[in-house]
Amino acid sequence: PTPPPPPPTGVTLQRPIIVAALFLVNIVLTFSVFVGVVLAYIWRSESDTPEWEKTHYTYLITTFWIGFVLILGSIFVWFGSFFATIPFEPGPHSEPGPAFFLVFFGIFFVWLLLAGWFCTRCILSLVKAAKREPMPRPNTWLF
Repeated sequence: PTPPPPPPTGVTLQRPIIVAALFLVNIVLTFSVFVGVVLAYIWRSESDTPEWEKTHYTYLITTFWIGFVLILGSIFVWFGSFFATIPFEPGPHSEPGPAFFLVFFGIFFVWLLLAGWFCTRCILSLVKAAKREPMPRPNTWLF
């Protein structure tokens, strides 16, 4: 049997790079992450997918679900704080109080942290995929 050819040098457009790029483009085009996660599930389940690619798909799928749950939870907290500050009867105090603004800016800060976490994970996957290296801990919540 002939040994497999060596991997090409330089950055080639590989499937994990496509998925991670779709995740990053999501910051501008808000629905590309859904295309990326569907592709990750499909490509991970193919029988001819190399193991190093499967680690990237698992890593990016984990990134999607953690980010999705945290964003959804923060939206519920924000709406809950908004509706909790609405008075039952209209009157002079019908404006949101300081607690609402504290929660609003707290959620905004959480979103900034989440965006940094999301981008860092995607960039780490891009760098490793460019070298055709597996993700060392694909199921981790951090990096």
